[in-house]
Amino acid sequence: MTPADNEIAEQQNFVDFNSILYTPQYAAGCFGLTTRRLMAIEEEHGLDIKRIKRGSSTSRVYTASDLFNIAALRRSLGHLKPIGRQIVASTFVPKGGTAKTTTAVNLAISAQFAGFKTLIIDNDPQGDTSNMLGYDPDLSTEDLVDMNIPSDRLVDGHFGNLLSPLLRMKPFSEKNLADVIKKPFGENGIHLIPADTYLEDLAVALDASNNSDMWYARFIEDANAGKLPGCDLSVYDLIIIDNAPAGSRLTKNSVAASDLLLCPVRMDKFSFRALLRLHEWCARFAKEYSYAPALMAVPTMFIRKRARLLANLQSLNTLFPGQVTEEKIYFSEDYSKSLDDGIPLMLWKGANSQTIDTARLVFCEILMKIRSLAA
Repeated sequence: MTPADNEIAEQQNFVDFNSILYTPQYAAGCFGLTTRRLMAIEEEHGLDIKRIKRGSSTSRVYTASDLFNIAALRRSLGHLKPIGRQIVASTFVPKGGTAKTTTAVNLAISAQFAGFKTLIIDNDPQGDTSNMLGYDPDLSTEDLVDMNIPSDRLVDGHFGNLLSPLLRMKPFSEKNLADVIKKPFGENGIHLIPADTYLEDLAVALDASNNSDMWYARFIEDANAGKLPGCDLSVYDLIIIDNAPAGSRLTKNSVAASDLLLCPVRMDKFSFRALLRLHEWCARFAKEYSYAPALMAVPTMFIRKRARLLANLQSLNTLFPGQVTEEKIYFSEDYSKSLDDGIPLMLWKGANSQTIDTARLVFCEILMKIRSLAA
C-alpha cells in the first residue's frame, strides 16, 4: 500500500466515503471472512461489485456502501445473529481527550458490520461525532455552496428538534426523524442524529421540566412504542449516545436512558483524580435514581511494557473491578492520521494491521457485553 491510497486532496473540502475503494482482503476482514467466502456470498446473491483493471486482469473493489450492504445481506440471511432487544449505550468521562468520540464512532461502524442496526446520537453541542462522520455543524447552506460540498451535508436539526414537542418549554422547531437524520454510508450504514451549538439550549428547557433527567428515556421509550409519529426508533438494535466531557443535564439524560455506560480512559495521560470523579459521579447517579447502567471502562492509548501505564491499568481495575475490558486500545498514530484524513479508523485503509486488529477485539468485547445485556 502506498501513501497515495489514503491521500485526501488538499483542496477537497469533504470526504466522499464512496470514492474510497477497498480491496477484497480489507472487505473480508471487516466481517471476519476469507476472501473466497466473501466472493461466494456475492455470487450466490447476485451482488454487483465494481471491478477495476489491474494489468491484464480485473479485480473487485468495494465502496463503504458495499460493505454495509453486505452486512445487511448477511443479517437478512441469518449469518449475523440479532440481539434480543434494543440496547442504549452512552459514552462519558469527565475529562476531554480520552478517545471518547473515536470509540463511539468506530464502535458504531463495528456494530453495523456485525449485524446491529445502529443509530448514533451526537449529544455534544461541539458536534465532534457529526464532524467525524462528515457533517460540519458550523457550515451554512452558503458555505456548502461556496466550498462545493453536497447540500445533504448540511446540519439543520438535532436531537432537541425531536424532543422539544414533549417539553413545557419548546426552544426548537418540531421536526421528525427523517428531517434530522443523516446516513453517511447509505441506508444500510450507521445512521446519525447530528448536533450543533444550539443543542446547548436544550439543557435550559430540560431544567424547566419536571423529572428533568428522564426525558431522553421517555422519548426513546415512546419512540419505540409508536407513540411519536415520524420518530420510530424501534428499527434500531443499538443506539449509541456520545456525550460531552461534562456531567451536564444532557449527559445525565443520556445516562438515565442507557443500559450501558462506556468510559474510555486514556492510559498515557492518566488522571487518577478524573477517574475518582467518574467513580463518584456514577455513585451519586445510582444513589439519586436507584438505577445505574452497566459500566465498561475501556483503556485507550495503551503502550505495552510501560510500568507507569501498567500501574494505571491496575488502578483502573481497582476502582472498577470486573468492569474493565480485557482488550485495550493501543497507542497509535493511525488514530490521528485517520482523523486528519476525515475517515474513521475502522474504514481507514492506511491503518496498521495491529492497530485495526486490536481495535476490532475491543469492539467485539463490547458487542459481546451488549448481547449479554439484551439476552
